[in-house]
Amino acid sequence: MQTTITNKIKEVPWFVLVVKGGAEKKVAAKLQQINIDVFCPFQKETRQWSDRKKVVEVPLFPRYVFIRIADKDRNIAFSVPGVLKYLFWAGKPAIPRAEEIEVVKAWLADSKIALLHFSHLKPGKVIQIESGLFKNKQAIIQQVRRNEVKLVLHGLGLVVFAKIKDVA
Repeated sequence: MQTTITNKIKEVPWFVLVVKGGAEKKVAAKLQQINIDVFCPFQKETRQWSDRKKVVEVPLFPRYVFIRIADKDRNIAFSVPGVLKYLFWAGKPAIPRAEEIEVVKAWLADSKIALLHFSHLKPGKVIQIESGLFKNKQAIIQQVRRNEVKLVLHGLGLVVFAKIKDVA
């Protein structure tokens, strides 16, 4: 009996909501309150102001909230303040595959990426990821910070921020 329920849940597609900027967390919370399956990942960033530094949570996908809901029930999302529309692709609602959502969840659970030659990371350089979820994938370094790097994984269509651990 439980297996049947689980299988039905997996058949329900994910949709992408476009929400007001800065409202991602509130929208996700309200959607969860009305029993909608929500995925709205955040990452911590250090922001510099003139007088201080502060660690803030920022959405991994700004202005997007992912929801898993039956197609016939999609209009329920508009009852939540801050929801603007569904994201469309080629005239149809954008439907990310469940596997793609799971990859992002797994990456967030273990975002450490071991990179060889830590001191030689420079923007524009193509590198090979040595461990973690994206092991053996190539990425282009877009930005380097103190212990974080912004990587573009063209083959997966992702831009990710990763904490770096020195493996030397």
